[in-house]
Amino acid sequence: MQKKELQTNSGRTYGGESAAERLSRQRQQFMDAGLELFGTVGYRATTVRMLCKQAGLTDRYFYKTFRDTEDLLAAVYTVSLNQIQAEVMAAITASANQQRPASQIDNGLEAFFTAFENSRVARVCWLEVLGVSPRIDAMYTSRIQQFADLLLFLGKAMQPDWPLPKEETRITGISLVGAISQSALHWLLEDYRSPRTVLVRVNSRLIRGLINPLVD
Repeated sequence: MQKKELQTNSGRTYGGESAAERLSRQRQQFMDAGLELFGTVGYRATTVRMLCKQAGLTDRYFYKTFRDTEDLLAAVYTVSLNQIQAEVMAAITASANQQRPASQIDNGLEAFFTAFENSRVARVCWLEVLGVSPRIDAMYTSRIQQFADLLLFLGKAMQPDWPLPKEETRITGISLVGAISQSALHWLLEDYRSPRTVLVRVNSRLIRGLINPLVD
């Protein structure tokens, strides 16, 4: 046993895994545990002990990868939103040849609300990250701006002669993201009572309703 432990610490293959593969697997187990617990019982109610039990690992392995539960929350939040953003971008790109920017908006919203139907992801990204710390607040603000930039990119495709000055453009994007996020959050809190198609249609109308008058 001692010899095997020495092999593990030196980075050699043990149990069919290299040290890097083992660390990656353990990290993913804690990421999965974090999404499950943060997305159900909530971030503030989750302890390292609970995460270790959920992951099937000891706290020794937790602290090899994460400083604390906030560090894990930041990682889960980042990975979850990266996945949502990738799915939205893929949907927008796939409809780029339809020559209708409005269809890109519809497809992007469809991808967003489909991803949002994962209630654990939705709760982590739209509820549990709020007010945790200045670090998490900064991450949240940055992500809002990224989604705002994406909406404005589509808006400018609909209106190449974009008439708004820079600061009005920035606030317009943030306002649109806020409206979409609030409708999505309400959807979550109502346990997805409304059909997804309604959320897509209403938010698409909202975006086009703001952008179309700028053409005049």
